[in-house]
Amino acid sequence: MHCCFCNGSWEGLGVVEHERVRGHSRESAGQHFTVWRCPSCFSLHSLEQVDLGYYYARYPLKEHRLDFVMRRAYGNRLALLKKVGLRPDHCILDYGCGAGLFVRYLLDQGYRNAAGYDRYVPDFSDDAVLQRKNDFVTCYDVIEHFEDPRLCMQELREATKPGGFTIIGTPNAKRTDLSKQARFMVELSQPYHRHILSEDAMMRLASQSGCQLQMITHRFYLDTLFPFVNTRFAWSYLRRMGNHLDTAAEGLRISNVLSSPKLLFFAFFGYFFPVRSNFVAVFRNTARAG
Repeated sequence: MHCCFCNGSWEGLGVVEHERVRGHSRESAGQHFTVWRCPSCFSLHSLEQVDLGYYYARYPLKEHRLDFVMRRAYGNRLALLKKVGLRPDHCILDYGCGAGLFVRYLLDQGYRNAAGYDRYVPDFSDDAVLQRKNDFVTCYDVIEHFEDPRLCMQELREATKPGGFTIIGTPNAKRTDLSKQARFMVELSQPYHRHILSEDAMMRLASQSGCQLQMITHRFYLDTLFPFVNTRFAWSYLRRMGNHLDTAAEGLRISNVLSSPKLLFFAFFGYFFPVRSNFVAVFRNTARAG
């Protein structure tokens, strides 16, 4: 096996850092998947081939709703886009949009040229939308799901106008400790996360695709000052509830929060204890028009 980012090699179980990681959903919790780390660029890779169509047909986050928490989190996404220069008349594509919640949020905010694409969601699976050139393309928690992240990066660049912006949010492999699976279950998220990039690997991949870094932040978009809406609280709550991805799409069980002084503290003050194992990078498409 070779790293798809730097061609670093799997030299045998006794050489490469690796762990057996349990499935992230309730349905797959009884299954385990091998994750190994490239010794050159520190990216993480899933060893076994899986039927992604099977797992995404049962993907828990399909049940996500545009509730108070998600609206606050999407407000952070929108604030970053506006900081870079997004205007209401711009064309924006949410690549890997899932159930299309962020697209709906943008439309509600007056961004009438917002669209979404997700090959595993029938309502958004028409790839004709990828032929449109967009001023902004967002790609949150998607590139790590690809069997070939280079294909994802290529499609992102081709969907972005020359001079336009691509925003990628993804876990940071270098800050994900394989030996602490419970703590980093969201970042590892097996079997969905096929290749988790290190920050250096992401920069090289983007540069090779003709994209130039404009800015980077290690604040996850879920981080707000609103009570209960921050990454530290969310990740801690998931662990307390069994570390299943399904919990993220279910209603908050306040009794479980009230019975845990730690959770209650993070509910109000978690913003000041950020989780640094994800990053969001803004790239500009340096290709020339025509």
